[in-house]
Amino acid sequence: MENKRHLLSLEGIQKTYVMGDVLFPVLHDITLSVDTGEFVSILGPSGSGKSTLMNIIGCLDVADSGTYTIGRHNVVGLRERDMARIRNRDIGFVFQSFQLLPRISALENVMLPLIYAKVPRAQRLARAMAELERVGLADKAHNLPRQLSGGQQQRVAIARALVTRPRILLADEPTGALDRTTGAQIMDIFKSLHEEGSTIVMITHDHKVASCASRIVYILDGHLYSAEEYHALYGE
Repeated sequence: MENKRHLLSLEGIQKTYVMGDVLFPVLHDITLSVDTGEFVSILGPSGSGKSTLMNIIGCLDVADSGTYTIGRHNVVGLRERDMARIRNRDIGFVFQSFQLLPRISALENVMLPLIYAKVPRAQRLARAMAELERVGLADKAHNLPRQLSGGQQQRVAIARALVTRPRILLADEPTGALDRTTGAQIMDIFKSLHEEGSTIVMITHDHKVASCASRIVYILDGHLYSAEEYHALYGE
């Protein structure tokens, strides 16, 4: 039986970008563990390195050094094909800009990850409709994205992230393109998912949004701090 703790674990993660002859260190010795069922916010301003860290957690980018495991899988050194399999099977993505395909319906957008996973059509339909119902949009299943509000589009994106039943829900500024009221409604969905047992890692610059999580870690200038470390250093 898989250990409940450390569903996700990063140790000593370093990342530097090279532009010509200039080196730009972005992440410095990042260590972070997330337990099954946790809701963790990674809070930091623009330019802090949080997007790079999200890309590494989401297997969209690779670290220069350090170790990264999801469950029993050591991600470091995997081929792109294996990374893609982890992204499709283990991680559900929710992005600030929704990233819905504009020419297909909400239902078809939610079904897309299941097509890549080669799930039979009848199962794809049933699971996608169940997730749309879960986020309160079953009646909008056949609407195109342009026929939906921003909040409704983000609900579709959440349903799409959940449809593969991933181990980790990874959200990047999920309220960043929404007004405050709609953003609060989206955060209510995340809180409900957490209460149902979902493991959530959320990247945000918004203190109020971050406070919805059960734990906040802070990223600043490529360094990651626990809440205690951050407040001791910066007194905020």
